[in-house]
Amino acid sequence: MSRKSQNKFVWINLSFLALILGTAGILPGWLLITRLDSGEYWTRITPELVQMDSEVLDDMINDVENHDYDVYSIIVIRDGFIVTEWYEEYYGKNSLFQIYSASKSVTSALIGIAIDKGFIDGVNELVLDFFPDKNISNLDPRKESMTIEHLLTMTTGLHWPENYPYSDPRKITHELRASDDWVQFVLDRQMIFAPGLVFNYNTGASHLLTAILERATNMSTLDFANKYLFGPLSIKDAFWMVDPQGVAQGGNGLMIKPRDMAKIGYLFLKEGRWEGKRIISSSWIRSSTTSKIIVEYGYQWWIRPEEDLYKARGVGGQQINVFYKKELIVVFTGRNGNGEYLINSYILPAIM
Repeated sequence: MSRKSQNKFVWINLSFLALILGTAGILPGWLLITRLDSGEYWTRITPELVQMDSEVLDDMINDVENHDYDVYSIIVIRDGFIVTEWYEEYYGKNSLFQIYSASKSVTSALIGIAIDKGFIDGVNELVLDFFPDKNISNLDPRKESMTIEHLLTMTTGLHWPENYPYSDPRKITHELRASDDWVQFVLDRQMIFAPGLVFNYNTGASHLLTAILERATNMSTLDFANKYLFGPLSIKDAFWMVDPQGVAQGGNGLMIKPRDMAKIGYLFLKEGRWEGKRIISSSWIRSSTTSKIIVEYGYQWWIRPEEDLYKARGVGGQQINVFYKKELIVVFTGRNGNGEYLINSYILPAIM
């Protein structure tokens, strides 16, 4: 018998034994599950082994397949195992998806790693200190006091009218993308508040974070990610779009597989550890997922404390949901997105 066949045989028998013991209440069934059958990190198991109702989850998939929800992929993970995985026709587990503004949460993680590694002293470093070569317009003491933390929390004080529909020409990101130098465009914006006072959603702030990362490390954002984040998590084939100067688009440029999105969520759930190895400091995870201002926003993560949830999210329904008290990760990709409906109607009710 080949080793692969032996592993498959062991997996089947362990799964069966785990199901029997779990059903009998002797021990949680997932304790005996191994990853022997898979060359990848994630293993799919029966939902009941982690106290989830398979019928409810099946009903969710039937609902999605029978309605035009514009959802392209769904992954539900509990206790570190996939209990549901679904892809729209023409997509699969190896499909790369642009995750749009969910990229911001990954950008933030890279800043945390750069601080952990000593490339950046900390979140209180002044933004303008990283750009001594730039001739910056509208300079005043407020802009000079702007820090990395103000970028992370989107409290820069910059005039940045982004909260318009994408079809509205007043949306500032249209001007950003039309500019020859994105970093210069953001740095030149007028100040309307002192930094730290007012939350204003700002993709430009996230772009400055990748510009700072690249200047501090002398590496591209993707190279840094491959070495310190994607590599340790065995994330392959990720792609990061860049601006006209070659700076990674920190606010929306990452393309990644849904299973790899889940790895980012699971790394945060485990407070920065992966397979026993420290990837990000636990203090950075806590800071990132704790609200810093009145709006429920941390370091480029959306915070929902009443739901024991933090999440990365991008336009069209790209989501990494981390329900930390439930050991539950839920990933979506799509076009218009109905993630909240599916979570509230099926996924949370499926927990037994």
